[in-house]
Order: sequence, then structure tokens, then C-alpha cells
Amino acid sequence: MSITRKFIFFGAFFLAIFWSACKDDFDNYSANPNDRLSFSVDTLRFDTILSTINTSVNAFMVYNRNKKPLLISSIRLRNADAGGYKINVDGRAGASFQDVEIRVNDSLYVFVDIKPKENGINQLLLITDYIDFTTNGVQQSVVLEAHTQDVTIWKGLTIFSDTILTGEKPCLIYDSLVIAESASVKVEAGATWFMHAKAEIIVKGRLQLLGTLEKPVTIRGDRMDRLVGVSYDLIPGQWGGIRIDSTSFNNVFEHARIRNAYYGLDLRPSEPDESKLFLKNVVLTNCKGTLVNSVNCRFTAENCEFSNARGALLDLMGGDYEFTHCTLANYYGSPAELGWGSTNNETVILSTTEDYPSEEAIFRNTIIWGSKANGSSGIRINPHETGAITFRFDHCLLPDEGEDDNDFIQCIWNKNPKFVDIDYVKNNQYEFFYDFRLDSISPARNAADPVYSIKLPYDLNGVDRFADGEPDLGAYEWRIEN
Repeated sequence: MSITRKFIFFGAFFLAIFWSACKDDFDNYSANPNDRLSFSVDTLRFDTILSTINTSVNAFMVYNRNKKPLLISSIRLRNADAGGYKINVDGRAGASFQDVEIRVNDSLYVFVDIKPKENGINQLLLITDYIDFTTNGVQQSVVLEAHTQDVTIWKGLTIFSDTILTGEKPCLIYDSLVIAESASVKVEAGATWFMHAKAEIIVKGRLQLLGTLEKPVTIRGDRMDRLVGVSYDLIPGQWGGIRIDSTSFNNVFEHARIRNAYYGLDLRPSEPDESKLFLKNVVLTNCKGTLVNSVNCRFTAENCEFSNARGALLDLMGGDYEFTHCTLANYYGSPAELGWGSTNNETVILSTTEDYPSEEAIFRNTIIWGSKANGSSGIRINPHETGAITFRFDHCLLPDEGEDDNDFIQCIWNKNPKFVDIDYVKNNQYEFFYDFRLDSISPARNAADPVYSIKLPYDLNGVDRFADGEPDLGAYEWRIEN
């Protein structure tokens, strides 16, 4: 046999074997109705989503764990015209697919997103649909679930006149919300503002956030999905922040929850003889930059939590500041795969410059602590050579080594305040949930000066500070239910 004929013979032989193998793999489908598909989830759930807004893509896997290949005769989104769900099967978009092959021990991806219609009601609505898989006459289904919320959408809105904004329906803010110098805006209890990426709140006039204990005002990012298993609601840098311009005075925030911005509050240069901002019962947390930056302003905070920022929690230059029964706790940081970085500043920075030569900062019944506190200064005081800083820490828990004098009165020095929960890893998952209430063994318990507590008899959560006899330091009063 010639070399050419041998080549043709063996080529044909191996081609026949290859064709037979392929034929067995692709055409010898199981006809047994007991050979079922397996799924990575029974129900694919979306976090709360906003009506008329496309969600990010979610996904699940379909597996063939049988001994023969399967031919899925139909994959169908059951209510394609009604629910707003959209699907993509292994790279093909549509609502219905026929004759989808899946090899032995192989899998395919199903991608799902949703753009829900308006509900017409001011409450959450559950939208359910199903993806039906039919194989050998047997139907299997994966449930799709999402809670949707109608929102009012503002794009580049400027408010020029006095306005009352209700809490009946959340608002989604694109670009920025600007309150003109001529306007005073009151935001009623229960209001929620979802901030799109890079959106800011710019206050040139006056802003009042008037929440209550039961119905706080909430300002947060608009992402509802997850990153590496972590809810975007817990990820910093989701939107810009709140800037209060030099023309703005007498702003009031009460019972507000403001989180996951790039910066928290930016108070532009002013004259400190008039109140710039008064905060009471406010939680300001989880920012990628400095949490509060203030230049030459009068700024007062009572019963407030300032927590978790990559920069300082308070960077105060010039001006006049008072903090009473506040908790300042900085445990900002993340594993490398999330890329947030870690805090690289002191918790509190007080400074003056040639332009802003004087500052008065008073802290009463307040806790200042953080992950950078141990081994390095948690408080930095930088007076300019031509200026002076008047400061007093009265009945405070501080991260530094020191001793009492005329500026530090009955302080607790460098003792861990023992918060209830500062561990962001739970059950080998990233949760980033921090609970800055006090543990029963906290040295901050019963250490407050009652003279200041009498003016704030209830803590940030409405707990009676005098129920167990003596008040505690910080924004949260210990109680046995902790």
C-alpha cells in the first residue's frame, strides 16, 4: 500500500472514530424522563429595585449531571410581556429558545435582568416570573423574584423657591440636586433619596432634613445589586456627597441616615458667627474620602454617629465646633479584591491657617476611636504659627496615651471602647455590618457627665440614658437587650 493510500485510509479511519464520538455526544440524547436538569438556584432573587430602571445582570447555572447528553426542547420566560424580565441563554437574548443541547457533565449560563414598569403605588411590589425548561416532556422551572419600588426621577434639578418634599415616594437623583441661594427646602420624615453615580447635593440656600426616630430621612446610593457577595448599599464611593456652600447657613439635619458617598459633608468657608449646620440623631457613615470637611464654620452635632471613612472622620479648619454624645469610630478597610483601601488618616484633625487663624472645638461625652488608633495618634492638632486652637475634651474616651489637664477633663485614655460588633467577616463572607453600640464590659459605660446628658436624655436609638442610673459615653446607651 502506497504512503498516500495509507494516509487516506488512516485519515478516514480516525475521522470515522471522531464522527462516531461526536455523534454519541451530540445526537445520542437521553429520552428518559427521569434524567433531569440541575440548577444552581431554585429561585433567583433580586434586591429591591427601582421601577423603570434597568437592573444589573444576575445569573444562574444549568447543569447536566446525567450519563447522557440532554436536548432541552424548550426554554421559555413564562410571562415575557408582563413582568419586565429579560433573559439570555449562553449568549443568546430572547424570551424563548428551542432545542438547546447540553453535554454530559456540562453546563450553561442563564443571565437575567429586569426593567420593571411603574407600580402606581407608593410601596414595594413583588414581581414574580418563571423560566420553564422542558426536557423529554418534563417541565422544570426556576423562579424569578424582585421587589420593585416606584421613584420620582430628578435629572439636574435646581430648586429656586421654598419647597416641602414629602416622604411618600423615593427620589432618584441624577447629576446633582442644587438648592439655590433663594430657596429653603424641608424634607419630611420617611423620605429616601437614591443618588446615582457621582451625583451630589449642593446647598447654596438652606436644607432641613426632618426625620423622626420611626421614619428617618435616608440618603444613599442607587445600586441594589452585589459586588463579590457584598451589597452595594455597604460599599463606599457610590455617589458624590453633600456640599454646603459658603452662602448657606442654618441647615438642620435630624434623624437622618447618610451613607456610601465619596465624601460625606463638605462645608465650604464661612463666618462662624452664624450656624452653618446642626446635626442631631444622625448617622453619617461609609465614605471613600473624608467624612466631614469643614472650613471656618459653626457646626454642632448631638447624638450622632460618624463612622468609617478612608480619610479623617472630622477634618476641621478654623471655625467653632461642638460635639456632644457622639460616637466617632473609624474601622474603614477591605480585602484587596474589593479595592477600597484602608484608612490612612487620624480620626480627628483640628487645624488653623493664616486665613483661618482661630478655632474652638469642644467634645463632651464623646467616644473617638478606630482601627488606626492603636499605635498612632487618633487626634491631630495643627495650629498655624499665627493662629491658635482652643479645644476641650470633657468626659471623652480617646485613642491616645495622655493625662488630664485643663484641656482634657476626666477622659478615658487609650482603652478600647468594646463596641458590639466591628468584624466585617461573618461565616467566611464579607458583611461590613458594624454595630457601634456598647458591649456590657465597655469602659465607656456610666462614664458620661450627667450635666450634658440631661440635655440629651435619649440616645440615637431613643434609649433612656438614665434608665440604669448613669449615662454612657457616645451616641448609644447600653441596655441589657444589646
